[in-house]
Amino acid sequence: MKYTRKVQRIGSSLLISLPKEWVESNGIDRGSIILIESANDNSLRIYPALDEVKESKEVVINYPSPYYEPIANKITGAYLLGYDLIKVKSNTPISYEERESIKEAIERLVSLEIVDEDATHIVAQFLLDATTLDAEKILYRISTIVSGMYRDVITALQSRDKGILKSIVRRDDEVDRQYFLLVRLLRSLLKDQRLAGRMNLTSIEVLDYRLAAHLLESAGDGAVELARAVESLLEYGIYDHSNLVEIAEVVKRIQDTSVKAFISHDRKGSIEVMKQYSQLSEYMSSIKQDKEDTKVLDFMHLLDKFARIWVDIADLVMPIP
Repeated sequence: MKYTRKVQRIGSSLLISLPKEWVESNGIDRGSIILIESANDNSLRIYPALDEVKESKEVVINYPSPYYEPIANKITGAYLLGYDLIKVKSNTPISYEERESIKEAIERLVSLEIVDEDATHIVAQFLLDATTLDAEKILYRISTIVSGMYRDVITALQSRDKGILKSIVRRDDEVDRQYFLLVRLLRSLLKDQRLAGRMNLTSIEVLDYRLAAHLLESAGDGAVELARAVESLLEYGIYDHSNLVEIAEVVKRIQDTSVKAFISHDRKGSIEVMKQYSQLSEYMSSIKQDKEDTKVLDFMHLLDKFARIWVDIADLVMPIP
């Protein structure tokens, strides 16, 4: 509901009255504390301080599932939906193997810790306060992990050292952990506009972050694909990788520019990403004409697929008015 108020001046202060319906529905009276936040779209958000206290959300997951759904999926789903307390309950004692499976599912989720356990149930609690999380920092963290994975792919290609590639798959697990944390936070922001306001994110920006997070998670998978492709190239005995390394370095520059442009709302940086990708595509097309080996062509296809992820992220930057 919208209200119109005329600004009044009393002394050196400018005042407006609060809508009667809102005052009554929120139990506001003389002496009540009102919180006011300024958003990056020049709007103000006003709400009673008492609304700061929220009850913890909890869910009970019956085990085993009557629909034979994997327990990891149900725990992850509850985590993403924002439940603070996740209780796995069974009518019979949970076997050691089943218990380990449940614990592994819990350990894959950031800040979800087991706080109670006996023969027939396991209780996990989310220990972070959403107000202490920062979507930008988590997105940067994911990008940094993916960037490190990709740098190792390039290094392995240059040095022909397959040992460098061994840790990349494990680091992709950390990408997934941070991705799930970010999705949980973004879902909370969509449900709680006040929390979104504190982080200076509009609803559209939250949705953009959600898409960017998905693309970064895909980039982690892409880095794993590239690592396996490099391993295959090295085993196959192809020794002239100079063109591939050159292409890979350009993709790295595109990645760095893309993420920075998205987070800083830099449309010029976004346009630069698209120019770089266009030049890269032309260069790759010219090289492909001289390449006949399918493994090399497959690797170039993966590099192009990886580069297009960063183009998609840069494309989320709003156009300049």
